Amino acid sequence: MKVKLFSLIALIGIVFSCKDVQEPSPNNRIEGVYEFVSEGNYGWGEKKFNFVDLMEFNSDGTVTGEGYTTEIGSDEILGYRSYFSGTYSISGDIVTIDYSKSYFMGIADINFLPKEDLTLAQVTDNIGSFSILENYSELMSICPNNGACGTPISFLRVE
Repeated sequence: MKVKLFSLIALIGIVFSCKDVQEPSPNNRIEGVYEFVSEGNYGWGEKKFNFVDLMEFNSDGTVTGEGYTTEIGSDEILGYRSYFSGTYSISGDIVTIDYSKSYFMGIADINFLPKEDLTLAQVTDNIGSFSILENYSELMSICPNNGACGTPISFLRVE
């Protein structure tokens, strides 16, 4: 009798201890750092560089990012091409960034500048959208309907 009673109590305990497992919110799922790296030269000369672009999403709905230049095969930052801060929203499998402050190089034909020499963008419609792919492990840029974007850029989650 004790075995049956114990089995019944154990079964009831198991049934009532199982709670519905809630899916993490989209903001918690996107939280982390995403990176895009390319190689090239925007300036005069033959030397090539790594161009690194990072975006960091926080679960509170804020996002920051920066674009910097390194020597190929090195992590040492030579200078910056851009940086931004803003907020984001997620709808389905699309994340939309509203850039509140965005800084960029105001000079053509160079590969980097000191961060403090970048220029604040004076734009009123400063929004970007990305498709969320592979269970939040990749973000692919979406070209606006009226834009000429070229090849989409793929940011891979690194943290």
